[in-house]
Amino acid sequence: MDPLELLITNDVLRFMDLLGVFVMGVAAGALASRLNFDAVGFAVIGITAGLGGGIVRDLVLDFGVPAAFADPWYLTCALAGAGFTFVISADGSWWRRLVSVLDITAMGLWAATGTAKSLGYGLDVLPAILLGITSAVGGGVIRDVLVGRIPAIFGGGPLYATGALVTAVLTWVVVALGLPSSLVLIAVAVGSLLAGMAAWRRWTLPGHSEWQVTMSAAQLKRLVRRTRKQERERVALETGTIPVIDTDSDDLAEDAAADDLDAADYEDRIFEDPVAEELPGTIEHEERVREAPDGEDPAADEISAADEDPAGRDR
Repeated sequence: MDPLELLITNDVLRFMDLLGVFVMGVAAGALASRLNFDAVGFAVIGITAGLGGGIVRDLVLDFGVPAAFADPWYLTCALAGAGFTFVISADGSWWRRLVSVLDITAMGLWAATGTAKSLGYGLDVLPAILLGITSAVGGGVIRDVLVGRIPAIFGGGPLYATGALVTAVLTWVVVALGLPSSLVLIAVAVGSLLAGMAAWRRWTLPGHSEWQVTMSAAQLKRLVRRTRKQERERVALETGTIPVIDTDSDDLAEDAAADDLDAADYEDRIFEDPVAEELPGTIEHEERVREAPDGEDPAADEISAADEDPAGRDR
């Protein structure tokens, strides 16, 4: 049997589903009583809380007429629950515990029904799980918005949405693996048990302030300095391993291998000594003339030879 057929056609599960609608109507009626609503307010808040999630699910799936309107028993149970609280006070501690247990059980059933129905309509896993959760907690969210308060599933309350998520995921596992459809009831039980334990032990999810990282100005400054230092060391290490010159093909390889201590050594190595022009009448010129044979002027001969040599002119 298909899990969706099990959840819809089984008489016991359908009775529990309708009982969940009635209980949600009672819980919504208790809220309306504290807010001093009139009969219309009780009716609207009861229908919204009991049937809102399923209506949203069916509208998203383009189901046609939502199941809450196609079957008159759903509207009847929602109105009956709200009317019960309108007539009878339900503020006792034992009554609140009973309503909580039934509410959590209905939540598990709605999460499984919404997930199986979405998968049956061809939705992928994530949208199907989301619609399963919407079926379970959507009515409560709409109810809280109508009365002007933050929805309970957003924090500080029992883990209803978390329990619905667990049930929806386990329902998808049963459908995806083709397991016996009766195992869906185990998924319902696991999610409901988690939500019930959370309500009993007052478990909540961590809030934003518990995860937020705070730093003083001095801590932030030290972090920036340490980060910049590490980045400089990384860049220096990486660039130091990159060869700047290829000694086999680079024209500057000889300069890189030379042991020039300063600019003067570089100049002496690169540039050849130019031909010294000795002006007549200087001491150096006279000494060279005396040393030259037959009184010739060697400096003049060297300058003439340089003028004739193009390479010499280049130098």
